[in-house]
Order: sequence, then C-alpha cells, then structure tokens
Amino acid sequence: MLATYLGRPVSRALMAEIRRITAEETYERQVLFVRNLGFCEPTSARRISFQESLVFATFHEQSYRAFGIARVDIPAGALANRVAAVSSVISRPYA
Repeated sequence: MLATYLGRPVSRALMAEIRRITAEETYERQVLFVRNLGFCEPTSARRISFQESLVFATFHEQSYRAFGIARVDIPAGALANRVAAVSSVISRPYA
C-alpha cells in the first residue's frame, strides 16, 4: 500500500477498510500488471524517476501477492500489442 511505500503510518480508517473489503471480498481478485517500457516520463502528477518506478512496481507486486491477488502480466511492447493483451483479458467471461 502506498502509505507503507512512503514510510507513513497506516491510519486506523484505512486498516478498517482493508479488513472490511478483505472479509467481504468486494474487490477484484485479479489485476492487470502492465510491465514498464524502459522509461518513466515525469509529469506534474508523476514525480518519480525511472529507478523509483521499478522499486514501486516491485512493491506493488509484493503487495498484490500478500493480499492473494493474482497478477495478469501485460508485457512491455508496442501499444497495439498491449491493448490487444488487455482486451483479451477483459473480454473473457467472468468466472
């Protein structure tokens, strides 16, 4: 979770919500994990270096694993290939 990554305390409200959604299973058990393209373009909203983005991606993978969420890897590559990979996943019947 972002608070942990940033070294900030996790609030009681956030922990309560995590417990609730975990108990009620109100979230998707599968996420699309789009692999990096080898760069990270800084913007006014994205203030992270490429190296930091790699650490953040690893942190996300570990967090998903800890919560029992399955990752569907979308490999780096041409935009059309990534769109096709995402489309093939989201068009599958929900199990």
